[in-house]
Amino acid sequence: MRNDRGASTLELAFVAPLLFILALGIVDMGRALAMSVTVSEAAQEGVIFAGHEPSDTDAIVSRVIFSATDPDLEADQVTVTCLTAPSDHVSVTVDYQLELMTPFIADLVGGTVDLSKTVTGEIFSEDPCVGS
Repeated sequence: MRNDRGASTLELAFVAPLLFILALGIVDMGRALAMSVTVSEAAQEGVIFAGHEPSDTDAIVSRVIFSATDPDLEADQVTVTCLTAPSDHVSVTVDYQLELMTPFIADLVGGTVDLSKTVTGEIFSEDPCVGS
């Protein structure tokens, strides 16, 4: 028995870093899932607003940014597109890059995960769509 005293400490020294990286990976996946839902909801909010105000692109972008509390979106991450077929539809795209905090996983995937959502909706207003 006396010779086995340090074995559990040595085993913990080998296993603890792996468990720590696994726990951080789970946290990163949870963050990615939560941000994906937020990006999706922000794009949906933009399409709902664009359906009634398709001529005011700045207001659509502002509505998308306002609806996403975390992450903080910027105007260049939101794209409003008027579709040609069918012509009474508008599309809102939100692009966000999530920076990972897990060291080895971040190195494997390039440090960030691209979260992008495009939502298309019908225009209910008589105003013309003037998006890009």
